[in-house]
Amino acid sequence: MNGRSTIDSTIESVRRQYVPDFRSGVFDVVAEQNGPDVVLRGQSTHPEAVTALVSLLREQGMNTVDEVLRLPDPTLGVVRFALVRAAVTPVYAEPRLPAPQISQLVLGMRVELLARRPDDWFRIRGEDGYIGWVYAGYLQVGDDAWAFAWERGTNGESVVSLGAQLVDADGSVLMRLPWGARLSRHSGAFHLPDGRSGVVANGDVVDIDRLGDWFPPRGESVARTARRWFGAPYLWSGVTLNGVDCSGFTQAVMWMHGIALPRDSDLQARTATGFALGLELDQLRAGDLLFFAEGDARISHVAISLGGPLIIHSALGNGGVRINDLAGELPLEKRLCEMFVSARRMLAD
Repeated sequence: MNGRSTIDSTIESVRRQYVPDFRSGVFDVVAEQNGPDVVLRGQSTHPEAVTALVSLLREQGMNTVDEVLRLPDPTLGVVRFALVRAAVTPVYAEPRLPAPQISQLVLGMRVELLARRPDDWFRIRGEDGYIGWVYAGYLQVGDDAWAFAWERGTNGESVVSLGAQLVDADGSVLMRLPWGARLSRHSGAFHLPDGRSGVVANGDVVDIDRLGDWFPPRGESVARTARRWFGAPYLWSGVTLNGVDCSGFTQAVMWMHGIALPRDSDLQARTATGFALGLELDQLRAGDLLFFAEGDARISHVAISLGGPLIIHSALGNGGVRINDLAGELPLEKRLCEMFVSARRMLAD
């Protein structure tokens, strides 16, 4: 293809301008030669980016044909949303197995469907804006009204699991639910997104409207919640007590206290929530978030302050959720102190 490098560089420049982060946007566009035409194919969540690309190529004298699919795919029709029907659902970077797991979703979360492949892989966008691939078996699909009715508790009270175990009428285990899983309660039973129902045999559930009573937006309360995760193993991309990474831990804990955070630590550092702090350890209060980076690299780790130099976090170096002292003498603690680059106060108190 004549001008191949020019076309590729133009595509890349448009991607960098309009969709710089693949975690929250899609710009999978390629150019193919078809006789005298340059045919653009692929998918994008940003129609304005595709329009800009077509204009630039035509300005360069190329006869450009636009066949890029705008997401969400219009062929999905009214089936635009889904609810997670499994206790824990893996989100993958690619629509295949094996593929890297980039995050997890827990039961009852709503996802937006962006596209569906013939082999039953869905490209989805989570509530936190994170984009990835989920296999259809993990999802219960439906129209907008159904998905939002579940989320708002229109047909029953919405409740949140604190590690509850659900059993059926025979007492057999129906599902073991992680923290943050969402159920609907009505007619004396707890209902799952796929229509099954049961009763709670052990563990707790909390009315979502009363989360603020159980988990108030106060620093010391956040610290108490974080301590309940102590000992959870480290798992890259994990979000549950069975395995969690650093940003999954902060996202899950802060959500219980009414603070919605992005999925990854660098995104959390840039959130508009709260306000930036200095690096003085004695000024840190329980519930503050601390961010860490290697030299000039982007932020790659996050922890929750317990006040002063004490932090609780899920770290690979600890094997899981542990408490560390940034003024301590352990090799990991000294390294973390050197990597500490910013802090953010998320709570008014």
